[in-house]
Parts: sequence; structure tokens; C-alpha cells
Amino acid sequence: MSTNHPAKTISPVTLLRLGLGFVFLYAGLHALVDPESWIGFVPQWVSVIIPATTFLIAHSIFELILGAVLLIGKWWLSPAAVVAAIDLAAIILFYGVDDVTFRDFGLVMAALAVFLLAQKNSNI
Repeated sequence: MSTNHPAKTISPVTLLRLGLGFVFLYAGLHALVDPESWIGFVPQWVSVIIPATTFLIAHSIFELILGAVLLIGKWWLSPAAVVAAIDLAAIILFYGVDDVTFRDFGLVMAALAVFLLAQKNSNI
């Protein structure tokens, strides 16, 4: 009988970074494919600086890159985790807490956990 059970070979940081990576990939891809569903999440004050559609496209591309870095997990994992935490915290700060964004607090904590675990285990 084999003792290599999958639960023993998958690390917690791997599960966290896969979860975060897919969240960012989904949000980035879906915002590019269906911007009308996401444009309402862009705070109105952003339109004073840059058109909301331009911001949404730029942020979507940023999220796709960030999601890919988190999924790959070999290069720049610690900085990517910090950037993910800052991005999610900025959403809470600048958009506010509602029936959707309250979940971002848990994602911020998951991103910070990835950062701390990656620092602890620099061979991740």
C-alpha cells in the first residue's frame, strides 16, 4: 500500500496560491469578455483621472498577469502575494464593502498567508 496520499504531497501554500491565481484569472478574463458586468465596480472618481473602460482593461490585464504568476508559483511569488493583498485591500478601501466585496477580506488574508509561507519556505 502506498503512503504517498495526495493530501500529504500538496502544501497549504500551493492550495492558497492556486485559489488566488484562479480568482485573479477569472476576474481578469471575465472583465475583458463582459466589461458591462464589471464596469460598475470601477469607482466614479477614477473616471476623472482615466476613462473607466480604459481602467477596466488595464486592471484586467494586470489581474491576468498576477493570476498567472500566482499559479506558476516559482518566480516572484512573495512580491505577487503582496501585490495581490494590496490590490484586494484597495478594492475594499476605494469601492467599499458590499454583498460582493466583503469576500475580498478573506482573499487579502489568503494573499498575506501566501506571502508569509513563501518567506518561511523560500524553496517554494
